[in-house]
Amino acid sequence: MIKHLPLRAFCVSVLIGTLGVLPVSAAPIDRLMDLMKFEEVIEVLAEEGRSMADETADADLGVPRFAWDQMMVRLYDEATMKDAFRAELNDALGTTDLTPIVAFFETDLGRQIADLELNARKAIADEAVLAAAGDLWAELDPQSKRAQLIEDYVTVNDLIELNIVGSLNSDIAYYRGFSAGSPGDLALDESEIMREVWAGEPEARAHVSEWVYGFSALAYEPLNEADFGAYVDFGRSEAGRALNLAMFAAFDNVYADLARGLGAGTATLLKNFEGEEL
Repeated sequence: MIKHLPLRAFCVSVLIGTLGVLPVSAAPIDRLMDLMKFEEVIEVLAEEGRSMADETADADLGVPRFAWDQMMVRLYDEATMKDAFRAELNDALGTTDLTPIVAFFETDLGRQIADLELNARKAIADEAVLAAAGDLWAELDPQSKRAQLIEDYVTVNDLIELNIVGSLNSDIAYYRGFSAGSPGDLALDESEIMREVWAGEPEARAHVSEWVYGFSALAYEPLNEADFGAYVDFGRSEAGRALNLAMFAAFDNVYADLARGLGAGTATLLKNFEGEEL
């Protein structure tokens, strides 16, 4: 199940990760996270978060690079992110029976899908690969079985709308965090935040659509049509729907907290270094 969450001006993307090799007696949630490779993908996400210091430093906001680096390292700490994701996912799954979900990802197909998503997630962080993935989707015959499977996969899991909701919520959290720590002339009130966020919705939607379809075309290309169809069918099942909604809820909550911290931290840095000679 893919998850992409762009945070405007500080693009943050998310997908699934792993908690390492666990004993057979591990709790079902830990077994599931292990099978879905949470640890490895969280490592990718943490590195992406820390690399945002490049973008903020290039923005020439009067804050030295070391300060951005220190803030990003504190925010995007892998151990903290893993703990947060596990707690949120566990809460989101609630009383859901994980047996059929774990059983799917223990199959050869489930394991292959986890590997394909991880590898694509690493690769697509490169803008050139993302562009190539978009071309791969654009070049598919819309009437082909492959294109229809991708459309079904995106629709069944409601990937566009759920990602848009997460993206906007992260933007709102960022502006609230920034405004709470900013002087009066920079702070936005709630109505201004909402106007700013919704003004960016069309751009966010276009970016999400490009990312989701490109990722899907790239990640699942090695699957034959029968196996891809089986994955789509899993998404339609009660277990698949429960997992998909829980994944979005968990990632949205974690990244809203990160966005709020990023906004507050940015405001603090701007105040601390205001007027300094760099």
